[in-house]
Amino acid sequence: MAADAIEPIGRCTAKRRVALVVSILKGETSVVEVTRSHGLMVAKVENLRERFLLRAENALRSRPRDEEALKGE
Repeated sequence: MAADAIEPIGRCTAKRRVALVVSILKGETSVVEVTRSHGLMVAKVENLRERFLLRAENALRSRPRDEEALKGE
């Protein structure tokens, strides 16, 4: 899913945010390309990526932490 295949962001839904992050993680696009094409700040995109990875790691734990515990990390 290349950056040009992702709809421009009007309202940034969770599905769109996931698509952007997955595209970055797969190496199909870069943070800079996403920020330019969607008018987002680099810090925002990096924050989305970090939150995604934190929750993905938690989902793969044998004993996942609850959401409140994740907020402190």
